[in-house]
Amino acid sequence: MMNVSGLKSLVTFCNVSIVMVLTLTSAQAQTLQLSPDAPANYVVKEGDTLWDISSVFLDDPWRWPGIWQFNSTVSDPDLIYPGDTLSLVYVDGNPLVVLDRGTRPTVRLSPQVREAPLLSPIPAIPRQALSGFLVENRIVDVETFETAPYILSGAAGNLIVGAGHEIYARGTWERDLSSYDVFRLGVAYHDGETNELLGQEAINLGSIEIISNEGDDLRKALVASSNEELKAGDRLLPRETTPINPNFFPTTPDNEMNGEIIGLLNNESKAAQFESVVMNLGERDGLKAGDILTIHKAGDSVRDPVTDKRVELPSTEIGLLMTYKIFEKVSYGVILSLNEPALAGSVVSTP
Repeated sequence: MMNVSGLKSLVTFCNVSIVMVLTLTSAQAQTLQLSPDAPANYVVKEGDTLWDISSVFLDDPWRWPGIWQFNSTVSDPDLIYPGDTLSLVYVDGNPLVVLDRGTRPTVRLSPQVREAPLLSPIPAIPRQALSGFLVENRIVDVETFETAPYILSGAAGNLIVGAGHEIYARGTWERDLSSYDVFRLGVAYHDGETNELLGQEAINLGSIEIISNEGDDLRKALVASSNEELKAGDRLLPRETTPINPNFFPTTPDNEMNGEIIGLLNNESKAAQFESVVMNLGERDGLKAGDILTIHKAGDSVRDPVTDKRVELPSTEIGLLMTYKIFEKVSYGVILSLNEPALAGSVVSTP
C-alpha cells in the first residue's frame, strides 16, 4: 500500500463528469485529509485497478466503496476505463475527484464489417489477487458429504486416475446435471478455546463430466481436470459456478470483527501475498464477501529487567486480506498486501 493519509469518501457520478466526493460519515468519522502527494491530475492506465487509484489519493483504499453514492441516471457508475482522467478539485473547501471521460468523437458508420479493440473497465483489485478465487475448497457437512456419489474405479480398471482418463462412478445423481467437482476430506477446523467444530474442509481435486448412463446408479465419466491423482472413493459434488466480478470493490465490515487465521492452504506453514487463508469468522459473525480485514502479528513476550516478569508486547499490523467465500462459522480470504508472511494464529480484525 502507498503511504498516503487516510480519509473517508463519498462518490457521486454524473454523465458528463463523474464526481467522487471525499467526505466524512457519522458512523466512521475521521479527519478529512488528502495525501500531500495526491496529484492534481491522474490518467488511468492499462493495468490500473480501482485499488491502485484509490491508493493514489487515500491511505486506506478500501474506505471508498462503502460510502459511494451514485447519480441514478448512470447505469454503471463504477466503471472506469484506461484513458479517463481523474482531476482533484475543491468545492466549498471540500476536495472532490472529478472523472472526465474526455472527448470521444461521434463517427457516422456505413454498413460494413469493422474491427476495433474492445475497451474494458479496470478491475477493482489487483489482477494477481484473482488467483486466490481459484481456490474451490468447501466447508461441508460430513454426513451429507459421505452420501454423495463417488469414484468407483478407472474405466481401464486402475484405481488412480487423472485428467483425460475415463472413470466409473456410483451414487444418487441429480437429474440433468453432468458436471461435478471431485473432493476429498481435509482439515476439520475447531475453536482453539471451546473446541467447537467450526467446519470440515473438503479439498477440491478436479472435475469430471458424465458421458454416459450405465444404468441404475452407475455412470461413466471423463476426468476433465485434476490437481492431483484421483482415487476410488473420492466424492463428487455438483459444480458451483461463482463468477468473480472484476469491478467488485472491497469494503469494511458492518460489525467489529476479531478473529484469527486458522488454516493455510496446500499444507503450507506460511502464507504470502495473493494466497488464500481460512479464518474463524463467518456468517454468524456478520462477515460478508468483500469485507476487508487487517492481519496482525502477535507481539513478542519479553522479560522485564526490573520486575523480572514477562510482558506481552502489542501486536503489529502486517497486511490486509479480503474475504471472498463465507460459510456459517468460517471463511476464505485472499491476502491483498503483506509486509511479512502470515501464519496460522495471526490475528485478523476490522481495520
